[in-house]
Amino acid sequence: MRKIALVNQKGGCGKTTTAINLASSLAKKGRKVLLIDLDPQGHSGLGLGTKSEQIETSVYEVLIGEAPISSAIYNLRENFDTVFSNVVLSAFEQVMAGAPERESKLAQGIAEIADNYDYLIIDCPPSIGLLTFNALMASDEVIIPVDSSSFSLNGLGKLLETIHVIEEKAGHQLTYKILATNVDRRTNFCNNMVETLRSQFHKNCFKTIINTCTRLREAANHGKPIDEYDRLCAAFRDYHGLTREIMRQEARKRARKSKEKRIAFTLEAPEDASVQIAGDFNNWVPERLHLTNSNGKPVWIRAVSLKPGAYQYKYLLNGSWIADPGNNKTVNDLFGGANSIVTV
Repeated sequence: MRKIALVNQKGGCGKTTTAINLASSLAKKGRKVLLIDLDPQGHSGLGLGTKSEQIETSVYEVLIGEAPISSAIYNLRENFDTVFSNVVLSAFEQVMAGAPERESKLAQGIAEIADNYDYLIIDCPPSIGLLTFNALMASDEVIIPVDSSSFSLNGLGKLLETIHVIEEKAGHQLTYKILATNVDRRTNFCNNMVETLRSQFHKNCFKTIINTCTRLREAANHGKPIDEYDRLCAAFRDYHGLTREIMRQEARKRARKSKEKRIAFTLEAPEDASVQIAGDFNNWVPERLHLTNSNGKPVWIRAVSLKPGAYQYKYLLNGSWIADPGNNKTVNDLFGGANSIVTV
């Protein structure tokens, strides 16, 4: 399952519109899709014709562990399922304050249905808080909608810093692509913005752009994705193009994943410890591990995708190099000690 979060701390940049229309378009292409709304405003539900009072079980109950995600899934039509939210979700950060693994609740919740879908699309709130961190930790890919405003562009740098922090501190790798939205090609400002994005983020920009289109707002008001409201407008062509661009990545991602294996390196150590790992896979540059909890014990973890082969590594615990106590496979290093070795 490809897990994609739509993130930007600026509101009104097209996150929800893109989440709804991308999910719908993928479903029409025969892909099994689950759309999760992580915005307490519940705009995804509104944009799909569902009112908050119609929601019996929301994503909030899933996140706090009161209900399995299977009980919160609503089927809209063939290949298109959703998990909605409502205003109760705004209490999540307060309820989870101080809770262990609070940033991984969504990842834990979706584990049971991971094999049931081809795509998971997550619509995030317009902020970088605990809900967005949950979305990022549950995802492998990030789409960043950027509209033609200086506020959206300025927020892009902060969001990329957040992604880097998650990769560095949690050991969770993310790929991202920027999507230009609400583009009015009649104005020099919008044209210059698109060119700026493409020049600065060449490999991380979608070729597709989403042009300004009144029919998108009309479709949302009628509770329909654009492919059910007007298949002749520019917005339908734009989201159809975005869908094709994303689907073209499928073969490359399958080939890459078939050659790689996700290895979780873990070390039991006190909560106040400094724990890093270095090895052949990162040029022996120490990288931090993420603190979690396992059966009431503090455990440090970092997941790494490795191609087939043998890799030597060591932990750096409070400034001292140690071999992995949970791995009895070692080789001598150059300094009279031993390196642990993992084979993929």
